Amino acid sequence: MSQAHTRTADVCIVGVGAVGGILAKELATAGLDVVAFERGPALQHADYAARDSIKFTVRQSQLDWVRHDPVMQRREPDAPATLRYTTSPANALGGALLHWTGQASRFQPGDFKVFSNEVASGLAEKAGADLRGYDVVDWPVSYDDLEPYYERFEWEFGVSGKAGVNPFEGPRKRGYPLPPLRRNARGEIFEGACERLGYHPFESPAGILSESYRPPEPYDTRMPERPACVYCGHCNLYGCHVHAKAATLYTAIPVALSTGKVDLRTHSKVFRITTDDAGRAAGVQYFDPDGQIHEQRARVVILAAFVYENVRLLLLSGDGGRRTRRGLANSSDMVGKCILAHGDVRAAGVYDNVVVNGFIGPGSAAMRIDDFNGNNFDHAGLGFIRGGTIGTSGGGTPVERVDVLPPGMRRWGREYKEFFTRYYNRMFELNMQAETLPHPENRVDLDPRRKDEWGVPLPRVTFALHENELRLRRFLAEVGERIMRETGASQVWSDAKTTPSRWAGGTRMGSDPTRSVVNGYCQSHDVPNLFVVGSSDFPTMAGYPPTCTIAALAYRTAEYIAGQREWFR
Repeated sequence: MSQAHTRTADVCIVGVGAVGGILAKELATAGLDVVAFERGPALQHADYAARDSIKFTVRQSQLDWVRHDPVMQRREPDAPATLRYTTSPANALGGALLHWTGQASRFQPGDFKVFSNEVASGLAEKAGADLRGYDVVDWPVSYDDLEPYYERFEWEFGVSGKAGVNPFEGPRKRGYPLPPLRRNARGEIFEGACERLGYHPFESPAGILSESYRPPEPYDTRMPERPACVYCGHCNLYGCHVHAKAATLYTAIPVALSTGKVDLRTHSKVFRITTDDAGRAAGVQYFDPDGQIHEQRARVVILAAFVYENVRLLLLSGDGGRRTRRGLANSSDMVGKCILAHGDVRAAGVYDNVVVNGFIGPGSAAMRIDDFNGNNFDHAGLGFIRGGTIGTSGGGTPVERVDVLPPGMRRWGREYKEFFTRYYNRMFELNMQAETLPHPENRVDLDPRRKDEWGVPLPRVTFALHENELRLRRFLAEVGERIMRETGASQVWSDAKTTPSRWAGGTRMGSDPTRSVVNGYCQSHDVPNLFVVGSSDFPTMAGYPPTCTIAALAYRTAEYIAGQREWFR
């Protein structure tokens, strides 16, 4: 039997990562009483600061903030699912932002109107794209709606970059607060090759400080000053030992706690959203650190967890009656459907007489091109729509590069050792982040057999690439090889990564309640005091990671909730 807390909070936040940290700071600053639940621990500096490539890249399943909450994953609906451990999600205070690379690009204006611009307009037909089975829709918000909130993220968390160098970027009212990070040899070689091919290379913005920084007014000056990057090269999958990489753990969350309005409960796993007789959210049930069940009441409930967990909680919740037989906030039957990701493609090359030292520099100190991103190029006759950003950056300890091998080479033996010894510092690769389109067969549901250590069904991810993505990836591989040949590499090849990354979708936002879960303010169509905030809301993907866009949505949603004063009287 659950024990109920007598105090009713104004807001209950489930998940205190990138989104939850921003929401907690903004809502507490507005004077609201916030209870924030994080199922993982509050990490200390020693927990994440070690530059240990085995611990953080090879044996992630042994991390305390990963091993307790695995997911089940499969490619086809009829296939058996396998258990997977990953730092996305990272079940710890601050979430996956601790481990992110730092790619800090906004989505482009056309990314929000894929249906209107590329399907309804007839461009998909001209391209010869096979969109059978897909469910492509527009976002209910535009780039212009999110632009001021993109700016807040860039200036409060400190993004390094130079505005105006990417000819395909959306308009902005203000540049970046910091200059770009320093380049490495990979970027210089890539830039020259792209310019010779007529493309438009640019220095990509990074969520890593190029100089020491604290936000100026009118932004949140309570955020602590942080030092500049030391160029250790341990960014992707690692915590930042100097805190130069943007993360809510040591920025927004301390500010939220300093207000005295946030009751933070770590090691507290929410497993159900409760409802009242009218069908409104009444609070949450959760396991405390000792495994005891409690209930916390709230006037507003916000799910701010990772894609899988937001979906899982909705499917687990409700009273089982007619309104909620398929889970809470699911009258559309869209909860869990149309999940999205990137199906990355890699093009690599080796150099006989050039030492590249590709491991040098941050993973987000990237040179990129957007010539083949989104709808930035002529798709006529190509057989697909959309695209992906292409770039290269620093990073790659030896254990992280063991799979960068020419076709046909075994990953063991004398030939492999000789190749790796000679070419480890004479090679580099391009990464092409091919986006996927929404397809109902790509989904998250509850695994019928496997449960976590609390007895809660694990989320089961079913995800496969369909025809549009397969054609797009072949095209991007050809572009990548063309660029690598232009760099002067003596041997060039490409391969497609087998594991998707940078997940989104599952609680799609939209204007039509019959085809979406939440509206443009991340508010449930069915349950008006329930919000779901994060990349799970994305109706479509883009060539860039979701990070900046989920931060913008968090700022915008917090502003909307704080403005509803009548809810909290």
